[in-house]
Parts: sequence; C-alpha cells; structure tokens
Amino acid sequence: MKKRIFILKIETTPHEDHQVKIIAEFEPDFFESYKKRAARKIANKTKISGFRPGKAPYEMVVRYVGEGAVSEEAIEILIDDQYAEILKEASINPSGPGSLNEIISLDPPKLSFIVPLPPEVDLGDYKSIRLPYTPDPVTEEEIEEFLKRMQRNYASAEPTNELSKNGDLVYIQMTGIDQAISNTENAIFTDRPLQVILGDELNKKEWPYQGFSKELLGAAEGSEKEIEYEFPDDYDDIELRGKKVTFKIKIQSVKNLVLPALDDEFAKSLGQFDSYADLESSVKEQLTTNKNQENEDQYYTDLLAKIAEQATVKYPTFMVNEEIEHILSSVKNDLSRQNLDFETYLKVLNTDKEKYIEENVKPAAEKRLRNSLIIDKFAQLEKIQIGKADLDNIMNETSLMMSEMKAEGKGKKGKFSKQQMDSAAYNAVTRLYNERTLERLKDLASGKLDVESTENEIIEKTEKSEKPKSRKKKVTSPKIDEESAPTKE
Repeated sequence: MKKRIFILKIETTPHEDHQVKIIAEFEPDFFESYKKRAARKIANKTKISGFRPGKAPYEMVVRYVGEGAVSEEAIEILIDDQYAEILKEASINPSGPGSLNEIISLDPPKLSFIVPLPPEVDLGDYKSIRLPYTPDPVTEEEIEEFLKRMQRNYASAEPTNELSKNGDLVYIQMTGIDQAISNTENAIFTDRPLQVILGDELNKKEWPYQGFSKELLGAAEGSEKEIEYEFPDDYDDIELRGKKVTFKIKIQSVKNLVLPALDDEFAKSLGQFDSYADLESSVKEQLTTNKNQENEDQYYTDLLAKIAEQATVKYPTFMVNEEIEHILSSVKNDLSRQNLDFETYLKVLNTDKEKYIEENVKPAAEKRLRNSLIIDKFAQLEKIQIGKADLDNIMNETSLMMSEMKAEGKGKKGKFSKQQMDSAAYNAVTRLYNERTLERLKDLASGKLDVESTENEIIEKTEKSEKPKSRKKKVTSPKIDEESAPTKE
C-alpha cells in the first residue's frame, strides 16, 4: 500500500558547505495523528497509575508526561516516517545522513533539515596534463650499503679493555634532563638503554642527534660523562623538540665488532644463496622493487597535486570529519605501539586536541579526501572496469588462499566464515580496481598513451597503403541507407 504524502510545501536553500537546507511544511491536522502515536508509545514504556501498559488514554498521557514530551516523541516518529518522502519531494539525493536543524512551528508542523549533497568533481582538461615518469634506478652504492648493513648485522661483538674507538659497539645507559624545568620531575627519560656503533657511516638518522657517537670516542667501560645539546623547534623526536637537554651517560661496556667477509661463504651461511653473486642479485631485485614503489608513490602524489590545481572539488563537511576520525584513530594506534597515549602526546607537543586537529589533522584529511574523489572521478570518466574473468580469478585465488590458511591453522582459528571470504574478495577487487586506475592515470600523464596512439596510427596507415586498389566500375548504384550499409574493406 502506497504511503500517503502529507507534505504541503517544500523549500530548499543551498549552503556554501555543499549542503542544502530543506524546510518542509505539513498539513495543519497532520501532526495530531503523530501525537496520538507518540502517546501510545509513551504509555507502553511508562507506568501510569490505574492503567495497564499502553492502555492509558491520550489526555492522561499528556497530563502525566506533559505536552512537550508528547510533541518531542511525535517529531521523532514523524521524521522516521516522512524523511524519505521529504527528500523525494525536494528531489535531493543525499550523500549522508541529514539532521533536524529547527522545529519552526508545530501548528502547522514546519521543520527544517540540513542535508549533505553528493560530492561534485570537475577535473577540467585533465587529459592535457603531462608529467614525465622518470624513476630513479637502484645505484651500486645503494646495493653496497645494503650489503654492508647485512655484514654488520652478522658481526660478532668481542669484549675489550681498550678505550672506545670508531667501529666499536658501546652499550650505555642514558638519562635526559630538560634544563628548562627546575623541579625534580625534569627528566625526559631515565636510564634508557642504548647501543651505539661509533663512527657508523651507515646510520643516517643517529639518535638522539646526528654526531652523538663522536661524543663517546675514547670512553672506558664504567666511566660516566655529561653532554649538553639544544634541539631545534622542528626536530623529529617530540620528546626532545625545542629543548635544551643535559644527557647523563653511563658507559656499561665497550666491544670490538668483528665483521664477516662478504664472500661466497657469507652468502651460503644465510641459507638461501649458492654464491655471493646470487646474494647481490637478490639484494638488487629487492631494492629495485622497493624503489619502484617509492618512485610510483611520489609520482602519484605529484600528479594528483597537478590535477587538483585545476580541478573543482566540492564535498559536505561530514566527509572531512569522517577522514579526521580515521586519521586520529591511526595516530592513536601508532602511539599505543610506542606505549604513549594521545593526551600525553598533545602535552609533549604543547597543544590541545582542537588545535592539533585544526593545524595537523584537518589539512591532511582534506587532502586525502580530495585526492580520493579525484581518483574516483577519473576512474569513472576513463571507464575503468573489472571484468568477469578478473572476478573469477580473484574468487579462485581468495578461495585458495583461505584454504591454505585454514590448513595451516588449528581448531577454530583455521575456520573462515562466508563473510570473511567475501570481505577478502572485495578487498582484492578494490586493490585491482585502484591499481588499474592509477596505471591508467600514469600512462596518460606520462605520455605513454600518446606514443601508443601514434604507433597504432602508423600501423593503420601502413596496412591501408599495402592494400591493392580495386578498379572502379562506372555503374549507377541504388541509394542505400548508411546505417544498414556494409563496411567497405
């Protein structure tokens, strides 16, 4: 049975934040029926003396809970019942849940809502944007550095009574004191253990600061020393940022590092390689894979920035707020892995939550949302699709992966529900879709599609020029409808 429409008048007013204000006015007697429904609902959950649940008459319910409570409940029922019809009458397709903005009047019932509109994206002439893709290759120096790190990781440490020198491994305990705080709670950290390789050229991010290991040259086991250092305001480590710190250091031990030779025997000792050449080849392959990913990530970041410069992207506020919540959740999870809570983190930054969100999180959320909408629009315009064959392959691979995981698991941990299977397949489809979209974006912007188009045109022209020309006969042909005419070879 079709729902009866009680809406008398609809007004819509656009907002600058890509939302729309809807004012809906209903028939004058319309609200009374909802007040009756509200009174019955209140009577069912309210104990009214002398009446069984749900049996108290309307006037008694109003007298017991008040006209305002009944009207409030009636408004909620009305909105649940009529909101979809309001959107339909206003020809609004919302992108998210709307909200009741104001009860303008009850006689006649007149309500205003704020409703978020779907995002709008205009990429402009995105096909004209060009950004050459010139990935940086893996260098011999990078391969050599990686192998030296492996060599150091497999080194043996031998005790020595000598003073520390470059190449030695020194174990220390260190307390960091903030000189700006004069009370007894001025320790940033206390007796923190640390291993330092003196003169380590491979350590590009030495902690607590670059060059710290030089301060430990010539130290003897059991000795102590103090070092002062002033950190800049933009220092990466939030514990030390902008502080003048005194480090109290206890030298616990000094050891010589004995490095293994980088040869076939070293490679074989790793259990995966037959020779040092095999190890070098594997390292180069791994570094190439990692660097290609870094190159592509940076390329897409730069390319999306160029597209965003000319694109027009509109979205409602709630979408940014959702992104803000996602980023905050990620930040809190990262902090928890470092045994740090969010409130302490804000104190270290000398800020509050509102300011942190406004200055740090919101810009990142807006950029992430804008890029996501740009990519979605590009995929739509370029008609990126996942075919049936792709879906079949994904389902087969997902089923195989789940079966292998189930075989490796034990008891209930090895079982997967249909929902888990569907979720894994959906994630795989999403990854493939995103990969194809980004690949198409790169091919277009890098000029690869221009080259392929030119090559295809050359092939077509060559094929046409090689076809034998047929002798033309002077005959009068009947007129043929072009739509039904066969294609001439």
